[in-house]
Amino acid sequence: MAKTGLHFLLSAMMIGLLYILGYHCQQEIFWPLLGTYTAFFGAYALVLKMTNHPGWLQWYLFLGIGLRAMLLFSLPNLSDDVYRYIWDGKLWLNGINPFVHTPNYYLHHSPFPSGLSEGLYFKLNSPYYHTIYPPVAQGMFTVCCSLFPNDLYATVISMKAVLLLVELGSLRLIYLLLRRFNLPAQHILVYALNPLIILELIGNVHLEGLMVFFVLLAIYLLIKGHNSWGALAMAGSIASKLLPLMFLPFFIRRWGWPKQSLLYFPLIGGVLMLLFLPMLSLDFLRGFGSSLDLYFQKFEFNAGLYYLLRWVFQVLTGFNFIIILGPALGLLTIYAIYRMAKAEKDLSWEKLPLMMLFAFSCYLFSATIIHPWYIALPLALCVLTPLRFPVLWSGLVVLSYSHYNDGLFEENYALIAIEYILLVIFMLVEINQQFPRVLEKLIRPSQK
Repeated sequence: MAKTGLHFLLSAMMIGLLYILGYHCQQEIFWPLLGTYTAFFGAYALVLKMTNHPGWLQWYLFLGIGLRAMLLFSLPNLSDDVYRYIWDGKLWLNGINPFVHTPNYYLHHSPFPSGLSEGLYFKLNSPYYHTIYPPVAQGMFTVCCSLFPNDLYATVISMKAVLLLVELGSLRLIYLLLRRFNLPAQHILVYALNPLIILELIGNVHLEGLMVFFVLLAIYLLIKGHNSWGALAMAGSIASKLLPLMFLPFFIRRWGWPKQSLLYFPLIGGVLMLLFLPMLSLDFLRGFGSSLDLYFQKFEFNAGLYYLLRWVFQVLTGFNFIIILGPALGLLTIYAIYRMAKAEKDLSWEKLPLMMLFAFSCYLFSATIIHPWYIALPLALCVLTPLRFPVLWSGLVVLSYSHYNDGLFEENYALIAIEYILLVIFMLVEINQQFPRVLEKLIRPSQK
């Protein structure tokens, strides 16, 4: 009876705390945000520890869906990315490729295209930069803007509704994959109740939800032996966010080169070509390329290894070497993923989530920008593996919101250091427990 009361208390806490997070917390008021999020995360951790009964598992799964639905009618309060989505969608409705010009161009070449305005322009967080959202995302923007051409709020809600449906699909796929892997069903709650997933994917309308769904769908189809459909799902993930491109070396190893890879890789490439075709032009290549350059050579946020190396270089030389460090770390990540794929011994599809988790984590640790919602895919993948460090990271990453405290837009390096020190310690302990030979090879490389 006492346990039943505690379950209801934790459920009520999560509902109340999410309401505060989704409807009242503001990006620039950091400490109340941190306290509320930490309380939610603590309740979430207790639920994961306590829930092993099928009845409570079903209860909390429905609660996770309900918490997502609860944020359906809130406006994003920790991110303004959604306004760029609307800007891009309205440009497509005018027959204009959003990759050709930055929003700032239209401010100085009046009148604005139909549906755009100065009011919307001044809500954008990057009006001087080209858009970087791939075709699946652009399609979602355009459809939602076409449904409610004169109602910005309704357009935002329609985008949230799409992501809510996508999340339901992801939860279903996680359930099916857990059964396939003979893993405990309650592991689904790692994703279903995670505050970062609920707040960032639904509350703040981030597109990682699309990527997570298509990656999980690809894994499920490939494990079922549906290679062609799995390749199509993989193309969908790449066309949602480009990052799943990093997983292709693991596909080459499993399909074999040149045997099946020459059959399925053209399928992926062909689908991507069809999806990108409406936006392809020299202007698109220039604009998209300039956005990628900015990503690797100018922007910095909540970085781990990069901040450490930047500090070392600044102490030694007095200069910020982001123009070198950003691309260099990107190349290092590509090489590390190649080495991981080459060193694989177990080439079963069942081991694919673990390799994806290692690869994506390698990318995140070397990136110059790590927004909180970037942890969504590692969190989804870890449910299918023995590792849980992304769960801890989803709790610690809220410290990065200190950047916006009082509207100063300055990194709090002490809090960032706490985030990464605790995360690295936990990772090393966990990997040593789960994969001791892996850690031993990292510390003592083979002399051969």
